[in-house]
Amino acid sequence: MKSYRKIVSLLLTGALFVGAVGCGTGASANTNSSAKTDSSSDGKELKTVRIGSPGNDDYPLLESLKLALDKGYLEEELNAVGYTFEYTPFQEAGPAINEAYASKALDVAIYGELPALTAFSNGVDTRVFGIADNQMNAGVIVAPNSGINTPKDLEGKKVIVGIGTNYHEYWQHLIEDEGIDPNKVEIVNVVSDAASVFTTGEADAWITLYYNDIYYQNQGVAVDIANSVDNPDHAGLWLATGRQEYLAENPDVPVAILKAMKRSQEYTVEHPDEFFEAIASPTLGLDVFKEAYSFDDTFSFLNYDIDSKVIEKLEYTAGFLKSNGFVSGDIDINAFIDRSYIEKLN
Repeated sequence: MKSYRKIVSLLLTGALFVGAVGCGTGASANTNSSAKTDSSSDGKELKTVRIGSPGNDDYPLLESLKLALDKGYLEEELNAVGYTFEYTPFQEAGPAINEAYASKALDVAIYGELPALTAFSNGVDTRVFGIADNQMNAGVIVAPNSGINTPKDLEGKKVIVGIGTNYHEYWQHLIEDEGIDPNKVEIVNVVSDAASVFTTGEADAWITLYYNDIYYQNQGVAVDIANSVDNPDHAGLWLATGRQEYLAENPDVPVAILKAMKRSQEYTVEHPDEFFEAIASPTLGLDVFKEAYSFDDTFSFLNYDIDSKVIEKLEYTAGFLKSNGFVSGDIDINAFIDRSYIEKLN
């Protein structure tokens, strides 16, 4: 079996520096914008901010920003300061977003902390200015009657882990807490085709988002052997990030996005069903998302602030990247975080 560390190191590096590419690389073919014109209601020309996140055309943006998109908050807040937006979904998630950031094909991205810190540590000058979800849950599913009952049983098996994504970090938590020998596990590195690889039996287990975990359990084709709902310290983050050069030149943009997120969280508390309807993918269905997010009926996971809990998770991720040799030195978390835009809301 090939060295796990060597495979990961090559993938993380290659994902960032395959060359100058457009947003189409690793993304769906279409680019969408909620705002249909390049001028505001009073005729003033609007500048365009290019926003990306994991997803597809039928399932754009993430968490509170998905509701903000549907309710028009994102468009309203950006229009108010002279901007509109262009959105690109990336089916190959974090590594593909990093490619777009490296080539300056994106201005802002909402995605996981592991790929975001990977980009930052490799010289892509980005900053995190807010949080879209401070408990992005993941789980591990296996086929029923597979004989795999605990994470330790994954030794000798094929496990789907999206290298360079937050699934990769969750895998590291399991290795540490469950005493798994990673050299005894064959990693299957797929993201957009992961469901097909798992359901056809080409892999024994799949580390995936918790709502996928719930969906495949409900379909009777999987059982859950671990998840971060039961252990919140293992949950990841959805970060609101931007290129530092762009943020510095367009400081009203991150503030407008944060305002849209704040409005979305406040609305969600009063109208939870609308939040579930907004974030539910057409494929998985509404009931799956209600079940997957039932762990917190206060919706505190939508808090946009970069608080001590968030910083601890970022520090863990930075340590994970360094201790496994995926980055050569320490990552300065304080340099990566920019709370100045949050402070403008107060």
